[in-house]
Amino acid sequence: MLIGKMASHYRSGKSDLAKDFFIPCLKNCIQYRRAVGYFSSGALVSWAEAIPYLLDNNAVIKLIISPELSEADKTTLATAINEKENYQFRQIIADKIIKDALKLSIESDSIHLRQKLLAWMIANEKLILKFAFPQHINQVGIFHEKTGIFDLENDNFVAFTGSANESINGYSRNYESIDVYRSWVSADAERVKIKIEEFEETWSGKAVGLKILSLSSETMEFIRSYTPDKQPEVKQEKIKNLDSETKKSPLKIIDKKNGSYQWRHQEEAVEEFLKVGHGVLEMATGTGKTRTTLKILSKLDELQEIQGIIISTEGTDLLDQWSKEIHSWSVQRPQIFRVFRHYSSYHELDSFALNPERAVLIVSRKNLGKLFNRLESKIKSKLIILHDEVHGLGSLENRQQLTGKHQDFGYRLGLSATPEREYDSEGTEFIFAELGEVFFHFGIKAAIQRGILCEFDYIPLFYELTNNDKERLQQVYRQKEARLKAGKPMSEEEVWIKLSRVYKTSENKQNVFADFLVENPQILKSTIIFVEEKEYGNQLLDNIHNYTHRYRTYYSGEDQKYLQDFAQGKIDCLITCHRLSQGIDIKNLENVILLSSARAKLETIQRIGRCLRINPNHLDKRAKVVDFVLESEDNRDRISADEERYEWLSELSKIRRKN
Repeated sequence: MLIGKMASHYRSGKSDLAKDFFIPCLKNCIQYRRAVGYFSSGALVSWAEAIPYLLDNNAVIKLIISPELSEADKTTLATAINEKENYQFRQIIADKIIKDALKLSIESDSIHLRQKLLAWMIANEKLILKFAFPQHINQVGIFHEKTGIFDLENDNFVAFTGSANESINGYSRNYESIDVYRSWVSADAERVKIKIEEFEETWSGKAVGLKILSLSSETMEFIRSYTPDKQPEVKQEKIKNLDSETKKSPLKIIDKKNGSYQWRHQEEAVEEFLKVGHGVLEMATGTGKTRTTLKILSKLDELQEIQGIIISTEGTDLLDQWSKEIHSWSVQRPQIFRVFRHYSSYHELDSFALNPERAVLIVSRKNLGKLFNRLESKIKSKLIILHDEVHGLGSLENRQQLTGKHQDFGYRLGLSATPEREYDSEGTEFIFAELGEVFFHFGIKAAIQRGILCEFDYIPLFYELTNNDKERLQQVYRQKEARLKAGKPMSEEEVWIKLSRVYKTSENKQNVFADFLVENPQILKSTIIFVEEKEYGNQLLDNIHNYTHRYRTYYSGEDQKYLQDFAQGKIDCLITCHRLSQGIDIKNLENVILLSSARAKLETIQRIGRCLRINPNHLDKRAKVVDFVLESEDNRDRISADEERYEWLSELSKIRRKN
């Protein structure tokens, strides 16, 4: 027990601060409250011997730290146009310090034990961080208090003040000294009480002259995405070697199989874009469109070619994912970018338009007209406009409000697995006119051959139309004739959409699928089932429930937690529609079932691309694509479309990696 054994002062040379003071206290505490000017993940090395005790004791560590401000950070804070913008800058700086400690980079494919442990402790609130910013911004410094309190059992406390930082240098290498106050010593009791009160005053944000921030919700999401489901197994002898591991730069990007060979297309795409400055990047789902885009942005920033960034797409899931990605990217720049959002419940378009310098706006496409009208041509020339899932840009509504509006931007970039719009040549031409032609192409075949996407098995299930299905088709043709007689003819696209809906919701598919599940129930593990509409999807549920209860539907307006649970393996099967076709990265997905298949290749590419992504935790993953193919002599047009898809997917399924 510590009581009776603890000195009132420790100094390097005479004492080993780690061995004689910090580690014994950490081993015995139930909470550690610390206010310190600097913190790094190296502190975990210093805590190595004590970490198992901290975790066994269910102890909580509370840290108040001060981000170390660069000259660029100071300038940015000093030039903020209002308190809201100042707050956003502070938040970015606060988030950056923990990401630097974690080394969680957009280019890191894995993190090592120390980073996993730190991420797990933060995600599970074993380590809670708050950040202190002095209010005197014009002469900005750092919060430099160096105090700490160890909460022991039976309402005993140890408080200390001194020069030691929360780092391996502070504990062991630097020449440091600390004064110690013990609650069970009557002469120290008042000092201990004062230290606790001062810490809690700062922690609660009530200290005069300080702004206190927690990690943003975006950064907490980012940390959780890297956090193991279970507490990392900690062995003292293993952690003691972390310092030497760090010197070996364990986070250096290494492709364990083929070095840079697999991913060289990304650098080639960056090089091509820098030559032209505009156009469409056409890359298969899962081959790194987002990472390539961030590399393009990084290069443009390094060359000082852009002052601000606009990222636009459709769908809250995809916009949220871009927000997460760009937030991570922005805080790792030498000079930070502010991140604004204008979609769903976010309304920050005006803040960006007022001051777009070193700012990113993630905005839904429907709000672009308003944004473009707020920006002068000379401002646009210093920005890059980026459209993800660029085929959506070609809609009639967008053509009406955005024609000719992209030309003033300094750089223009579109992203898609395939940019052409089926049945809409005008929309396709609009995309290329606004942004430029395809400047780089990298498809599914090349991606499988390089091992970027996994190989897959194609399982076609053949079905025929019921009499009721055939009657529904005849209703479409009768409607077509009636409209023609009324002088309001249906367009080819309108006819195909109505006919396609009949095929996509064919009654007989349900029966064929039920028979398939009898022999193949395992297909419902790590699986997304794509259906045309909610009602049709709900008809599957009773049958699926015979084989698993770990399933959910995920339609418009449903809880996003289902998608997160699926990504974490808590749910086996999702039944969904088009909203999951594009942009969402779920590496553990193994099977896709296409109860709804579009005539256009775009949708099929996006949907099968969901399950072809390599899973770093299952490198021998082999995906399965289950498809429904019409088999009838009476419906040659539809059979032609299904046969074309059948032949195409059959050929893709034969591709093998070449290395």
